Amino acid sequence: MFQRSPRHTLIALLACICAGPQGAAAHASPPVSLTQLEDRARAFAPSARLAQADVTVAEQRSAALQAGSGAQLFGGAGVDNAREAVTDTLSRDYQRTQMHLGVRWPLLGTRAAQQRTVDDAQHAVEQSRLRRLQMENEAVLAVRRAYVRHLRSVERIRLADAFLRVRAEAQEQLASRHAAGVLLEADRLDLGGLFNIVQATHDSQSAARDLARAEIERLTGQPAAAVQTQEPAWPQTCLAPGAAALDRSPAVTLAQQEVDAALQRQQHARLEGVQASISLAQSFSRDIGGPTGHSTRVGVDFSLPLQWRSQRDAALAQAQGEIDRAQALLALRRSELEAAAQQALAAYRLRDTEMAGHQHRQQAAAEALRIAQLRLNAFDGDGYSKLLTTRYALYQAAVQVVDGAERRDLAALDVLALGDGCTLAWHDAPAAPDPWAATVAALAGGTAPTSAKAAPGETGLGWYVWQGQALLDQPAQLDELPPRSRRLLLSFTAAQLQALARPDGRARWMALRAQAQARQLTLELLLGEPTWVLPHERARLLALVESLRDLPADALHLDLERSQLPAAQQRDWSRHLIDTLQAVRAAAPWPLALTTHYRELQQPGFAARVHAAGVGEVVAMLYVNNPERTATLARPLLSAAPAGLRIAVAQSIESALPAQESSFALGKAQSLQRWDALAHQLAGLPGFGGVVVQSWEDYREARP
Repeated sequence: MFQRSPRHTLIALLACICAGPQGAAAHASPPVSLTQLEDRARAFAPSARLAQADVTVAEQRSAALQAGSGAQLFGGAGVDNAREAVTDTLSRDYQRTQMHLGVRWPLLGTRAAQQRTVDDAQHAVEQSRLRRLQMENEAVLAVRRAYVRHLRSVERIRLADAFLRVRAEAQEQLASRHAAGVLLEADRLDLGGLFNIVQATHDSQSAARDLARAEIERLTGQPAAAVQTQEPAWPQTCLAPGAAALDRSPAVTLAQQEVDAALQRQQHARLEGVQASISLAQSFSRDIGGPTGHSTRVGVDFSLPLQWRSQRDAALAQAQGEIDRAQALLALRRSELEAAAQQALAAYRLRDTEMAGHQHRQQAAAEALRIAQLRLNAFDGDGYSKLLTTRYALYQAAVQVVDGAERRDLAALDVLALGDGCTLAWHDAPAAPDPWAATVAALAGGTAPTSAKAAPGETGLGWYVWQGQALLDQPAQLDELPPRSRRLLLSFTAAQLQALARPDGRARWMALRAQAQARQLTLELLLGEPTWVLPHERARLLALVESLRDLPADALHLDLERSQLPAAQQRDWSRHLIDTLQAVRAAAPWPLALTTHYRELQQPGFAARVHAAGVGEVVAMLYVNNPERTATLARPLLSAAPAGLRIAVAQSIESALPAQESSFALGKAQSLQRWDALAHQLAGLPGFGGVVVQSWEDYREARP
């Protein structure tokens, strides 16, 4: 046998010591996913285990009662010591042994009573199984709620840690500016107090995270050393109207079983009070010292109350009363669940719609922080104070996004709990890039991101999709998008928009939206009709917006161009446009964007008026097939734009336009290179919103 030398043993020991933490990390168990937590909760949650014990007891009771029903074996044996009178003066003394054995079958009411007992026991088994399923679903729902609270607490802690990372540097800077006489003491205390507020939030969220983890451990019956912090992707088809399968919910099924049991009891009640049986018996007897005898007996026994008809009628009336009560309970459960489904769906749609506003505010805060970073050196007196306040504003906006996401997820769970196949059908979302990386970097003192969904310095690529229905029908087209794609502007016909407002259309939109979110894509509604700016046509646009207001979208994009109106109506276009934008902004629940020709932005004050009307982004149609020339035309537009208004540049790959305006003849690869070059030239300018391509359909038809 091979023996290690002392030198080899010492080297191995030193290697283990040096690699201790790394080796331990290599063998550390991976974080527990939500799917694993749900599986554990179904088996180990205290309520689920109690429900399983109830099922076992009910099954054993039913088996015992079923085994004891039906025919019964009876028998007996005895010894008689008898004296019988033969005459008045003579008696006969003898001893006799006897034994009998037989089978008795219950009949009529006796059999009905036995069957009723067996049926009730079987109903109890089915009810206990449904209650177990109900307890398992409730345990899964509780685990999901705890998982969401844990995830969002971790995100808040991460944001707070990033903000507090510059605490020491900030306090030093504030002290030095106060000593130099450029910062008042009140301002120094006020700005320093921001870190105390964030620290308190950090501590409270740490406690909330620990409580959520403790709840997970209680429900799963195992310590949760590490819980995944992965963004949940709930089944969108289960979050649409009509997805709730109320008739298959445990509560309704339990009530329906009560109705079925009452109907069965009514059948048995028709023979209430009538007891009867038939028996077959064989007996043997032997006189001690005498011959053996035997007999075979067939007997019928019955008993009938003298007031049997009255007793039967009362039993039938009682059974009918139980049926009526069970049916009323079933109707009550259905109505309660219908009301709960409507309320849960309305709450979810409200929370989901709110997310666009929270994300828009975060984008605005990120842009304000980026501008404050650029102006820091130019305004040394109060530039640093402005930088701290804008960083804190970004922190607050990011926390609002987290809060909104938590409220939306909890509302989604209430809807999923009512859906057939949704409560238990969970699949972990695919791994996606960290959505908070850019914000965390900005809070920690890095460069502010230009978008909540884009990495620092990356604006992404957008696409006009004029055939939005084709994308709904074939969502696999998303796989064809270039990697830097970040937004889709989807247009539909009037009939298709009406279909989107219906439950089935909304479900298809939600399914596409879920796939888009997994790819970090935003879906924006694109509405384009030039006459909508006219006062007498504006009501049509507002009615359309009102019919779609419950549709979750990341923005509402209006394509309104002066040149598409008759010449006589173009003169008052600007004034009508502002009135239309203000009316839509008041009616629409989404962020508002506008596509128009870039020459409109060259008019003094136009961008400011549009921004004041509620528009957060303008896409300038700048169809010049030359990145350098396009950048030259776009820079003045970006420089003159008011703070908070994003300016994106629309480029064309339309086959119908000439080569000077469209890159269709160049093909996909060269077009992407040109758009990337344009985005690179404009990326450093404040408010640049990226490049949006006209259109996705033409891009797909272009050569590689």
